[in-house]
Amino acid sequence: MNYDDNYEDEAFQTLRHFALVGLRNLNIQNRLIISYIISTIFPLLFVYLYSYYLYGSSVVTGQLLVLSILIAGIALTMTTYTYLSISSPIQHMIETCQNISDGNLDVRIQDKGNDELAYLSDNIDSMVTEIQLLLEQRQESDARKRELELKMLQYQINPHFLFNTLNTLMLVAQMNQDKVVADGIRSLSELLKNTLINDHEFITIGEEIANLKHYFSIQTIRYAGSFHVNYEIPEDLTDFMLPKLILQPLAENSVLHGSYNDGTVMEIYVRCYQESADIILEVEDHGKGFDMNDKSSVPKGLGGIGSRNVNDRIHLYFSDDYGMTVSSAPGKGTLCRIRIPSINTKIVNTKEGETYVPGTDRR
Repeated sequence: MNYDDNYEDEAFQTLRHFALVGLRNLNIQNRLIISYIISTIFPLLFVYLYSYYLYGSSVVTGQLLVLSILIAGIALTMTTYTYLSISSPIQHMIETCQNISDGNLDVRIQDKGNDELAYLSDNIDSMVTEIQLLLEQRQESDARKRELELKMLQYQINPHFLFNTLNTLMLVAQMNQDKVVADGIRSLSELLKNTLINDHEFITIGEEIANLKHYFSIQTIRYAGSFHVNYEIPEDLTDFMLPKLILQPLAENSVLHGSYNDGTVMEIYVRCYQESADIILEVEDHGKGFDMNDKSSVPKGLGGIGSRNVNDRIHLYFSDDYGMTVSSAPGKGTLCRIRIPSINTKIVNTKEGETYVPGTDRR
C-alpha cells in the first residue's frame, strides 16, 4: 500500500467516524439541515460564483441565479417533507414508549405506514402486548399461589404436635419393652424433622446418610429380615454438600423392587467416593434385578416421580453433565450411580435466610 492509499484510507475512516459518531450527536432536524447545506446550497453557490467569475453580470448569470434558487427551493421542500415523514412517527413512538415506561401498558403506537419505522412500531406493540399478557399471567399465578398457601396453612398439621405425639408413642413402646417399634418411631420422628423443618436445599453427605439410616430403620419394621444395609462412606467426604433427599428414592427402589420375598436376605450397599473433581454416590442391591432392554420389566420406581425428580434436580442445580445412571441384570441386582460436583463449603446468606452453595446456578 502506497502513500496515496494510506491517505485515502485515513480520509475514509475520518468521514466514516463523522457519519457514525459525529452526526449521531445531533438530532434529525440538524442532520438534515447540514445535509441540505452540504449537498444543495454549497454546490449551487459554487456554480453561481464560478459562472459570475466567468461571465460577470450577464443574462446567463442571472438565469443561473434564478435556476439555483428554484432548485434550492424544491430541495428544501423535499427535505422538509422527508424530515416530517421521519420525525413525526419517531416523536409519536417516543411519546408512546414514555407512557409505557410510566406503567400504562394499554397504549400502542399503531403506525399504519409501510416503512422501517412502521415495522419497528409493530414489533414494539407486539412486545408490549406480550409483556402485558405475562404480567396478567403472573398476577393470576401469584393469586393462585396465595390461595394455595392459605389452604396449605389451613390443613397443615402442627409439626410440634406431630413430634410430641410420636415421642409419646415411642415412650409407650419403650415402656412395653418393644425396642423395634420404639426405634422405628424414633427414626420416623427424626426423618420427619429433617424433611419438614429443615428447609435447606443442600445438606452434607453425613446428614443425608443419617436420613437414609432412619429410612432403612423404618422399612426394617415393614420388611423385617429381608435386607441388610452396608455403608461405605469415607469420613473425609461426610462434609461435602449434596441436594437433600436424593438417595432415599433409590433406597426405596431397592427395598420395594429388589427383594425376593422368599426369605432371602438381600444385601444393599451405599457407597460414596471421590472421582477427580466429582462425588460419586451409589446405591446397589444384590436383588432380583431386571432386563435393561425390556421396558416392561423395568420397576416403576426407576421410572417414577422419585427417580425422575432426583435426575431433574441434579440437572437443575448443576448441568446435564451430572445426574443418575442405572445398570441392572436379572438375578444380579441393580446399581444406581449419582454423579455430582464436589462442594465442600457452605455460605449462609443471612439477608435472605437461605443456604447458598457455590458452584450451582440456582441464583
